[in-house]
Amino acid sequence: MSKEFIQEKRSNESLSKAVRQYKQLSYLTISKIADDFDLQYFKDYIQRKHYTDDLFLNWVKGVLKDSNFLSFAKYFQNPNPSASLIQSKVKEPLSRVFFSGDSHFNYVVKGKLEKCPYELEDSFENELLNAVLFNYNDIIVHDLSGVNKPFREIVGIDKVVSIETNKNSIKRIAYTAKTIIDSKVVYGYAYIDETKYEFYNKEIELLSTNEHDLGFCPANFVIEKGFDNDPIAKESFFSYLKGDLIQYCFLKTIQRMVDVNGTTPIIVRPKTNNVTEASDDFDNRDGAPMSVNKMGSQVPMEMRQTKSGGNSGSILQAGTDIEVPVHVKEDGSVDMDFIKNLLTFHYTPVEALKNLEDRIKKLENAILTSAIGDSSEGKSPEGSKSDSEIRSVTVVSKQDKLRALSNAMTYSKSISDKTMLALAYGKENVKVDLFYGSDFFLETEKELYDLFHKAPNSVERTNILMRLSQRRSMFNKMKYNREFILYKLMPYSSDVDFDKALIRENIVSNEIFIFQTQFNYWIGKFESQYGDIVIFWDNLGESKESEKIIYINDLIINLISKQNGGKETNSYFKSL
Repeated sequence: MSKEFIQEKRSNESLSKAVRQYKQLSYLTISKIADDFDLQYFKDYIQRKHYTDDLFLNWVKGVLKDSNFLSFAKYFQNPNPSASLIQSKVKEPLSRVFFSGDSHFNYVVKGKLEKCPYELEDSFENELLNAVLFNYNDIIVHDLSGVNKPFREIVGIDKVVSIETNKNSIKRIAYTAKTIIDSKVVYGYAYIDETKYEFYNKEIELLSTNEHDLGFCPANFVIEKGFDNDPIAKESFFSYLKGDLIQYCFLKTIQRMVDVNGTTPIIVRPKTNNVTEASDDFDNRDGAPMSVNKMGSQVPMEMRQTKSGGNSGSILQAGTDIEVPVHVKEDGSVDMDFIKNLLTFHYTPVEALKNLEDRIKKLENAILTSAIGDSSEGKSPEGSKSDSEIRSVTVVSKQDKLRALSNAMTYSKSISDKTMLALAYGKENVKVDLFYGSDFFLETEKELYDLFHKAPNSVERTNILMRLSQRRSMFNKMKYNREFILYKLMPYSSDVDFDKALIRENIVSNEIFIFQTQFNYWIGKFESQYGDIVIFWDNLGESKESEKIIYINDLIINLISKQNGGKETNSYFKSL
């Protein structure tokens, strides 16, 4: 059955579509190492009567004349402009998906809650992000490298030779792979279904079989949503940007060409004697020493042409030297006035350069808006929105893009992590509850401080302080955990709240007054006696957050009370 499955190449049409889609978009989104320019390659390219895998150059070849195409090719370089844009201005902002304020990763293994089982301590998250963004048709495969030692790898869609699906789930799959048998590397095909792993050599002869008890195929798609209702060809974050990315590559390359013309002119000058390609006797011609006629060794190859060869058919570009026949008067003398007025330098008009730059900028903004939600193109003269309104729209749009990415990442990692743990401990012994979050702290610190001062009550002010802490410490989890605890312990979140409480009689006790006004001192006193407050918090175990706050607060109030000659208060926790 599995052998026939490999030979049948099940879902071959959808697989070909997925591979083709991947190649087209990866060309425009993934940076490549620059190649050495090979003019002959592009000359041969022009003569081809069939399309190649180079989607972009196929398109350029179709819209430009041959001579123009060759000139264009000289300025087209890798990393191409669209890939540079995606990698430098899109990927990094989307990486913020790892720093959400409301993310959670909970794993229950044999009834015990764990933050991160050691089986999942790998670099998979970064691999997954790259796969979701750029290798969206790929498949995550899970296997065992030993007893209860799971591992996972992302298999390229171009390696899959046969696949059977049920909606978004994979029932069985076969792909090109390699394994080690008797200390030798063997190339062939890996086959996986809901009960077993098998490996076949290139002749499709079965070499090994290993069973599993998962009850489902341990392979899942990187992306859940199919493109155009195809269960195998998936929808990329850039699927609907292909046209804009092609246009961006084209215009940026054109800009490189005309920028040169902006500084290096086309020169029109009196015509010199023609030089044939067959003649190299440059020194025997008439003319003064070091004149144009005598500088044979410095005549460019382009000028060593017959009259019939000329430059007809070439395009005008930077550095082009145009020769105009000298005007001779009726008496046989040279028209010197003509000579004086002939020498002309032609530059690309500034207006043309500015128009091209504006077109590129507008296109870039459109791409960034679609990819990351950056809608800061500017304001219209009439009925325009204020800066704050534009900023608000931009924040919401960016949040939406990150939430879409978060959902995609959550889908893939949830299935993958559960499969990994199921292989290690049995599927009935594991539970996975994870979410990459929906709150990504896109407000600036200034915006948050403004909101703090406008907040209607202490609860809102405390929440904003928490967001400020998260914003500042998004890359430092330990710092954020500490600030989170301190903000929760502080009796009053602002001087305004504290002053209001002082006005009212019997609201603020002496201990609370001391704690609020000497907050850092008493946190230090607590840590000198009980150790680091974050570690102390963690050691309280699975108690509720509110219970931990009350317990630590009671300990601090007791310290204040004892130092001021008071009596200890009863602690909230009797069992801790």
